[in-house]
Amino acid sequence: MIKLVAVDMDGTFLDDSKKYDDERFKRIFEVMQYRDAEFVVASGNQYVQLVQFFEEIKSRITFVSDNGALITRNGKEIFSGTFKRSDVARVAKVLEERTEFQAVLCGKKGAYVLDSVSDQFIESIRFYCPVLEKVADYSEIDDEILKFALACPEEETERLLLELHGEISEIAIPVSSGHGSIDLIQPGLHKGNALQFLIDYLGLAKENVMAFGDGGNDIEMLELAGASFAMANAPEKVKKAAKYTALSNNDAGVLNELEKTFVVSKI
Repeated sequence: MIKLVAVDMDGTFLDDSKKYDDERFKRIFEVMQYRDAEFVVASGNQYVQLVQFFEEIKSRITFVSDNGALITRNGKEIFSGTFKRSDVARVAKVLEERTEFQAVLCGKKGAYVLDSVSDQFIESIRFYCPVLEKVADYSEIDDEILKFALACPEEETERLLLELHGEISEIAIPVSSGHGSIDLIQPGLHKGNALQFLIDYLGLAKENVMAFGDGGNDIEMLELAGASFAMANAPEKVKKAAKYTALSNNDAGVLNELEKTFVVSKI
């Protein structure tokens, strides 16, 4: 019996216009609540951004944000893994020497960029970073850093992933969430680790877990879940990590599978 459903957001739960069928999901969610099934949002995005999609029910669901570095359940933090300040400084130094990246440091309070970045870049990330602050130097940041988010040319993503693995992988693992986005996360603090934490925290088994994803940062989560679905729009390496394939994000693949699992009326 499924007791926990974990969903990635971009390219998975959300369509390409960053929306989902709210009324359809509400019907599913109420059935899940009746059956004591946990709904978990598992994303590389920040908590402050994710809750905006679920304002009415945010205190009734669990958020795995920043690719697993922060877990918030029913409005309360139950797990976090932050970088040491010395490691933040080391990674920042590497990034400052590279011209291929635009970098955002993501903390518990908000997100931070250097004041030298372009207004165009600021506008491109505003959707993902609703609490955004410019700093002259990363050392000015008064926050606990959960991850580094990097933007790069999409066609260069795989090459840059390999290069970053060689430079700083002992303190920051690069993972791709697609479309020219690379996150640097602490070793072991991925979505799969967060899902295992929740399984233990709630006293569940892997067989009780369903997960949906479309990106490289979803692979560990999909491998762990008893019932895992890669979206039809996911690359092959993600599909290989999952047990099943769902319809694409633009065809509401997540909602379709949840309706079948929880026998939700479409009327």
